[in-house]
Amino acid sequence: MKLLTTALAAMLCSFSNNKVMAQIPMVKHIATPVTPADTLQQMLPTNGSDFEVSEDPQNGRLVYKGIFTYEDMVKEPTFSWLAKGIDEYHPDKDALLYLKKHLTYYKILVFLGTWCGDSHDMIPKLYKTLDGLNITYDNLMLVGMDRKKKTKTHTAKKLAKKYDISHLPTIVLIDENGNAAGRINETVSRSVEHDLSEIINKNR
Repeated sequence: MKLLTTALAAMLCSFSNNKVMAQIPMVKHIATPVTPADTLQQMLPTNGSDFEVSEDPQNGRLVYKGIFTYEDMVKEPTFSWLAKGIDEYHPDKDALLYLKKHLTYYKILVFLGTWCGDSHDMIPKLYKTLDGLNITYDNLMLVGMDRKKKTKTHTAKKLAKKYDISHLPTIVLIDENGNAAGRINETVSRSVEHDLSEIINKNR
């Protein structure tokens, strides 16, 4: 836990342009100078994607347990909800302007269930919100959990325990000091972009 806390405390954002396309979103990785341990993946003890796939016993949907990426979801043909949700969502422009100024100081941890209807609703909206904000996906980590809130890999389990995850999805904003600035649990109060803006505003 000490290692994880120290690592998270070292976080400071660097950004490049990533565009989420409407139909089949693809990630653009633009080389930018970063310092060691600058991105979320670099700072946490994990080697990229490390997850297992199973089937939810209640609805038959695929369950990703562990740490995975946006690309891992795009590659799965049954995850059509991702592209569809991104295409259909239109974030508030004023909220986007606010986030463009202030979200650059935060990392984003997302705990979700790929089998979960609430995750199917919120996660595409999050990615659409990030579109155009100069937020690299290296500064966002996805942790998949099953219906019992269980996950895979040592890092994913430590994160779930550290942030006491009891609802899916949960979006946690981590500030430059490694502290949890706030979170969105399961559903939004107003919208993804407004709720993120409210978290940031309370910490300014």
